[in-house]
Amino acid sequence: MKRKNKSGTENPPIRDPPAPSTVYIKIKNIPYETFKTRLNQGLVTTELDQIRYRLERRIYCCGTCSKYVNGYCIITNRIPEPDGICKVFVPKPEFVYIDVRPAFGKEGEDAGFKYLAEADVQRGAGEAGAEERKSPGALYEEGLALYKQGRLKMALEAFDRVLAGNQEHFGTWFYKGVALLKLKRYEEALAAFETAIKLNPDHAATWTNKGIVLVKLERFQAALEAFEKSLYLNPVQKNAWEGKDAVLVQIRHSKEALETYEQALEVNPENAEAWFEKGKLNLKLGEQEKAREAFETALKRTPDNAEAWFLRGKVLFEMEPGKEALNAFEKATRLKPGYPEAWYEKGKAFLKLENPRGAENAFKIAADLWESAREPGKAEKAREKIRKIRK
Repeated sequence: MKRKNKSGTENPPIRDPPAPSTVYIKIKNIPYETFKTRLNQGLVTTELDQIRYRLERRIYCCGTCSKYVNGYCIITNRIPEPDGICKVFVPKPEFVYIDVRPAFGKEGEDAGFKYLAEADVQRGAGEAGAEERKSPGALYEEGLALYKQGRLKMALEAFDRVLAGNQEHFGTWFYKGVALLKLKRYEEALAAFETAIKLNPDHAATWTNKGIVLVKLERFQAALEAFEKSLYLNPVQKNAWEGKDAVLVQIRHSKEALETYEQALEVNPENAEAWFEKGKLNLKLGEQEKAREAFETALKRTPDNAEAWFLRGKVLFEMEPGKEALNAFEKATRLKPGYPEAWYEKGKAFLKLENPRGAENAFKIAADLWESAREPGKAEKAREKIRKIRK
């Protein structure tokens, strides 16, 4: 039934959704020609699928539109149906994220989610005892409900409470990874998916998600291997096929660029910048040892390159965490004190070397720097590390 506004005229049709491409263009704030270019390169199909999914399942609706304020549409100045939608729809920021939805049995079905009010989660001290008495299953269901509503940080808290009592709960690790992916906490998401894979190595969607995270981290060869494993387990996966196609494009471009730098080095082996760029491309292609050698060669010529020290430390940390990696991160922070990524990795290196005090200090500096740079998501990632140290 259509509602009438104050003037007595009927509201717009309840369901008049925009095309997924229109929503994508609005989210990215790009011209149509840019969208067309990305589409032709195969770089937007996965996100378009997720937008289409939300439109079809009515996750995208007036109630999740940024123009829907206090029950009114500020564009039409009318009271729309909360589950309606029109052509001017633009999602609220908390509903703009990559979403990979695997076939996950009842745990992944929409009907299985119980929507919670904010007050149901943020309980007062008087209800603390009831919270403690919750079963792991109830906490898991609460986490799923919060995840469904887009309350990702609160969902993570619920998932962490489940894992505190059961480190081998596959579903919790899986959804924790997806929540971290949506929050752009990619390295933490990768760790969660890797744990989930150890528990259930034959779950195709976990491999797909791992591939997506690795693409975000620009580790293209490893991403390709993850997508191929996913498709081996389940060949009927649009997201995995599209992810594989997109990463193959990135690998081809990286190899072409690498060849260019190698040719430049044949002409001038003293070109420090070429060695540095070669190292970054080696990293993307999964060539760790070649990357290490390239960064070390670059640093012999330009020892004040903070990013080269940082990336050398990253390679060393992945190959064999230890003092050598820590020394590289310390060199990077001395050369560039305002380098939050280097401080964060330095904290991880301290943890590996069982120095929690040094780790906490490094994570605190990283959090403060990210906060100053207006990157609250990254700052929260560092603070979460501090909270775990203090437990």
